[in-house]
Amino acid sequence: MTLLEVKNLSVSYGGFKAVQNVSFKVDKGEIVCLVGESGSGKSTILRAIAGLLPESAKVEGSALFEGKDLLKLPKRELNKIRGSLIGFIFQEPSLYLDPLFKVGKQIEETCLIHSNKRCREKAILSLEKTGIEDPLRVYNSYPHQLSGGLKQRVNIADATVNGPKLLLADEPTTALDVSTQKRILKLFLKQKEEGRSVLLVTHDFGVVWEVADRVVVLKDGKLVEEGSVFDLYREPKHPYTKRLVSIFRELSEF
Repeated sequence: MTLLEVKNLSVSYGGFKAVQNVSFKVDKGEIVCLVGESGSGKSTILRAIAGLLPESAKVEGSALFEGKDLLKLPKRELNKIRGSLIGFIFQEPSLYLDPLFKVGKQIEETCLIHSNKRCREKAILSLEKTGIEDPLRVYNSYPHQLSGGLKQRVNIADATVNGPKLLLADEPTTALDVSTQKRILKLFLKQKEEGRSVLLVTHDFGVVWEVADRVVVLKDGKLVEEGSVFDLYREPKHPYTKRLVSIFRELSEF
């Protein structure tokens, strides 16, 4: 069953078209990866869905989430959905986390926006679910006291504290070492096991191969190919997809 359906999405800034007529869907319990190089429009799509683009952006098309068009909702109603039914995971958690407050209180704040029940307990449990060995210590830590991998786990804990149905993840493994990256990717697979859907942005086909059910390949703001991860790996059709897969195969041989 489809949870999110994006139809003919276009985003422009003045005369520059960042995204052009992109359509795809995300089913319940599915991980879909938006893959492409920098400037392909993948992060712009994610932020358009979440309502996080600047006011200067002109957005056209639709993004139907459980029948509601996120692009047409009043800001107040969209804010209710974002954080409760939809969680957003940022690329760089250091920029997202407030250095003046302990991370546990920040997760609590996300919970309190949508609920006033047991938010401290929910925050600690959310940290524990990310595999953090000492969630209470992390709860009582400031962002600067945590490693990059722990900050990203906090980011995921914050995005999932209210039990959303859909996670939007923008390059969540960038700048992490290989072992930490694998642990973070396992968390997304765990989210899928719990019945959540994930729309994940990446430029790394290795990440795609690890977690994706389906792949949407973007180039210069346009969708150039879409299909299951196995079909795209075995028989990519578009020259750009072929190049991405070829690079991944070469790196995998080392």
